[in-house]
Amino acid sequence: MSNAPVLEGVTIVPAAAKFDRYRWCDYIELRCLTHIDRRFSRDGLVEAIGESKDVSETDDSPVDSEGELPLGDGELTRSAEDEDESFVASCFKHLRWRSHTFGEGWPFTIDEHAQEIRIKPNCDSAHYFYLHLLLSSLLKYCPPTRRKIYTSSFEEISLSVFRCLMPKGAEVHAFGATHSKRYTGHLFERLEKLTADIRGKLLLTKQDFPKNNSGDGGLDLVAWHDLKDERDHIPIAFAQCGCTVDGWPDKMLEASPAKLSKKLVTGHDWATYYFMPLDLTDEREGAMSWQRWSDVNCAIVIDRLRLFRLTDHLDLSNAVLVAKSAIDEALSMKLT
Repeated sequence: MSNAPVLEGVTIVPAAAKFDRYRWCDYIELRCLTHIDRRFSRDGLVEAIGESKDVSETDDSPVDSEGELPLGDGELTRSAEDEDESFVASCFKHLRWRSHTFGEGWPFTIDEHAQEIRIKPNCDSAHYFYLHLLLSSLLKYCPPTRRKIYTSSFEEISLSVFRCLMPKGAEVHAFGATHSKRYTGHLFERLEKLTADIRGKLLLTKQDFPKNNSGDGGLDLVAWHDLKDERDHIPIAFAQCGCTVDGWPDKMLEASPAKLSKKLVTGHDWATYYFMPLDLTDEREGAMSWQRWSDVNCAIVIDRLRLFRLTDHLDLSNAVLVAKSAIDEALSMKLT
């Protein structure tokens, strides 16, 4: 077992555009759960942003301003400070939206004027599940040797939800190398087995793959219904699970017909799912919408809120318990 702490570098603000409020709100929640006083305020985030700008002024490395937090080129002007404060206010406004959408299961409270959040003193199972998804979205702050505890259990959670979304009588299996029992060995052999299961045709040979390729080929979860006969043209669904905050629009297509159907031919295109712990909800004119909607690709997206609501009636105690000790460690750190 790694001796590395479960979290590190939490005072470093995310290298994210201000447009990506979901990442900044996750960062606020991270600072809250690791704060010695179990709270984090607007002023705290303004200060953290200011400190990041001070550091950038002494950093000789080039900064790509496109898509990144704008960093000043000298003494902060009043307009820059106003811009930061306005941005921070919008983040805390979005946290109020989170408190509404996640309800009692949100493990934080926010004051009447949206100035500060605090972590609830006694976390129940729903709170732990939310914190599991939150920390799975913040792997940048988790040492590489400690990340598997989140990514592995997240795939287990996704498999349970995927199974409940499939029709009665469907076969549902993990395909990824970590959890798969049905598909083992070299990737080509695994794809051969899957192709037979879904009654398709594989237009690849073993020579098309590296010799020791035991990966998943972009597939984490697979499902099909045999419709009680032996013919093709059956319902099929493939899923990819991803905790990454970078490149997720492309990752959404990993399991899609757009990538695989010319090599794995089926009588009917399969449904594509993408499971992610990020919270992409947005509030627009009082209604729920998507953040980064222009980047959401042709997949059925199961993000944090959908996972949270879909698992309300599922027994996910084992998957969450796997990560509970790491969550407790994060809660006890009191880093700032």
